[in-house]
Amino acid sequence: MEPAAVATQERVDPLIGRASVIDTETTGINVRTDRVISFGHVRLIDGKVTEKIEWFFNPGGTEIHPDALRVHGITAEFLADKPPIKGYLAQIVELMVEAIVCGHNVKFDIDMLNAELARHRFPPLEKFIAGVFDTMKESRERWPGKPASLDALCARVGVPTAHREKHGALIDALLCAEAMQVMFREQRSFLDLFADTAPANAFDEVAAEMPATLVLPASEEELSAHGSYLAGMSGDVPIWYSYMAAAPTAADDQDDEVGGDGDRESAMAPS
Repeated sequence: MEPAAVATQERVDPLIGRASVIDTETTGINVRTDRVISFGHVRLIDGKVTEKIEWFFNPGGTEIHPDALRVHGITAEFLADKPPIKGYLAQIVELMVEAIVCGHNVKFDIDMLNAELARHRFPPLEKFIAGVFDTMKESRERWPGKPASLDALCARVGVPTAHREKHGALIDALLCAEAMQVMFREQRSFLDLFADTAPANAFDEVAAEMPATLVLPASEEELSAHGSYLAGMSGDVPIWYSYMAAAPTAADDQDDEVGGDGDRESAMAPS
């Protein structure tokens, strides 16, 4: 993985909690007139992929722009028997409720989905989601001046893309999710990466596997021998008592001091 050119600011970690990595393929890039023809969704729970979804929709009478066709290769013939997006809008919203919505240039996907929602009198996604994380914006902040396309980001962080022949909603969402995992791997602890296998309290698990502690009480004979050993060390009277008996008392010190002063006074008196 290529090192970042600048230190990143503290920001939300999209690999903590519930995230929805999304991508759309459309008939074109005009939010007002073009339609969503494919929706890809990858569910992440604490950075782990738990669900993958891809749906295709019939755009009705909206033609697919030649430039868009060259990108995703989805033809009107392929979409002829697909359902309209109207019946899927509630499910699309439900997938993203209280989730961090992630994607590469994800604002475009959200704008296109919001346009579809508005056509059928649904509130915009912002009413339901917990936040937004854009890997293109993150890439530009980490590596300013470098190409920031999804292909360029994947190449920079070491995510292979050789298996992708054309853009697709699900495969692009998966590539985006893999790129995010690599980008944030160095910011997460070892235990976070293996949270699903690590015990809640490692000490408890080790303790549970240890055998019960065997306690053997001392016999009467051993207790008697121990008592004799201690008696032999100190005798009936603790050894420090002899030091206390030999040490002068405070009264003795006072008598010596008075006696000394008296002798000094006698020596000084006239004869």
